Amino acid sequence: MASPVGTPSGFSLLQKSASEEDLQAVMNLKMQKRKISNRESARRSRMRKQKHLDGLTAQIGQLRKENSQILTTFTLTTQRFFAVQAENSVLRTQMVELSNRLQSLNDILHCLKAKYSISSGPMITDDFINPWNLMRMNQPIMASAENMFQY
Repeated sequence: MASPVGTPSGFSLLQKSASEEDLQAVMNLKMQKRKISNRESARRSRMRKQKHLDGLTAQIGQLRKENSQILTTFTLTTQRFFAVQAENSVLRTQMVELSNRLQSLNDILHCLKAKYSISSGPMITDDFINPWNLMRMNQPIMASAENMFQY
C-alpha cells in the first residue's frame, strides 16, 4: 500500500524530477552551444560574402581599367588606319598620274621613232631618242628651283 513520505517510492519521484532537471540543463547547454556555433557560422559566412564582394569590386576596377586601355588603343589604331588609308589613296593617285606620264612619254618616243625611221629627212639615232642617253650630252642638270625652267 502507500508508504509514507520517507519511503522508497517518494525517493523515486524526487530522483525523477532531478534527472529531468539535469536533462533540461543539458538540453539548454546544447542549445546555447548550437546558437553560438550558428552565430559563428553566420559571421564566417558574412565574412566570406564580404571578401567575395571586395574581390568582385576589385575585378570591376581592373576590368574598367583594361577596357579604358583597349578603347584608347582602338582609337589610336583607328586614327592610324585612317591616316594610312589617306596616304595610300594619295600614293595610288600619284601612281596613276606617273603611269599616265610614262605612257605619254612612251607614246611620244614611239611616234618619234616611227616618224624619223620612215621619213627621208635627217636620221636621228636611237641614242638621241633614248632618254637614258641624254646624260651623255654636255648639258648640266640643275637641281635648284631657280634654274629649273632655263631650257
